Amino acid sequence: MKLDQVIALDGPSGSGKSTVAKLVAEKLHLVYIDTGAMFRAVAYALQHTGINFSKPKLEESEVKLIENFFHDHRFQFSPAKGVLVQLDNLNLTDVIREHHVSKLASQISKHKVIRDFLAHWQRSIVQNRAAILDGRDIGTVIFPEAALKIFLTASPDERAKRRFEELQARGQLDHGYEEILKDIKERDHEDMTRELAPLKKAQDSVELDTTGKSIQEIVEAIVNLWLRRRE
Repeated sequence: MKLDQVIALDGPSGSGKSTVAKLVAEKLHLVYIDTGAMFRAVAYALQHTGINFSKPKLEESEVKLIENFFHDHRFQFSPAKGVLVQLDNLNLTDVIREHHVSKLASQISKHKVIRDFLAHWQRSIVQNRAAILDGRDIGTVIFPEAALKIFLTASPDERAKRRFEELQARGQLDHGYEEILKDIKERDHEDMTRELAPLKKAQDSVELDTTGKSIQEIVEAIVNLWLRRRE
């Protein structure tokens, strides 16, 4: 695997990672791997198992059930095609963007059996591709030797505003700004305090605060950092 071709983009929920990563991928001709979509796809699928993922530790029988689920079902990620993520040929691209799926994705992310599956899935997709991945532990766990590591952040208020506007644009009108802000603060706490692969800035990453900045400003900053690394 050629890690000199990989950009790791980490940061909290709503910091603009996905939007920025897509545009950077276009400008630098990289494959964009949306690991958030992969987590949400797994969360969406596992919600029907009846397991309570909010508890700190799963029972051995529950771990086995999840392992069997992963063995019996096929997840597919197709960054170059119209369908982004599938489960057994069922297109999950739109349903995983529902607000409750995002909350569930945070709950499942603290369990090792799930993180191990997703880590293997993410690494297998990249292989020898030049790629940019966004997530919460790309630069610290998945690709600690990535050529460029970026940590995007923004104030909770800014991130809640973006998420609220995104949901409004999709016609999801059931969630108010205050509810979203509360969810974001709770998810920050869960992501940063979980025992397994917590959200944190890698020591050698570049931190970019997107509060009050345009997407284009952030994209240009990352593109310039990448080009300087390649000189």
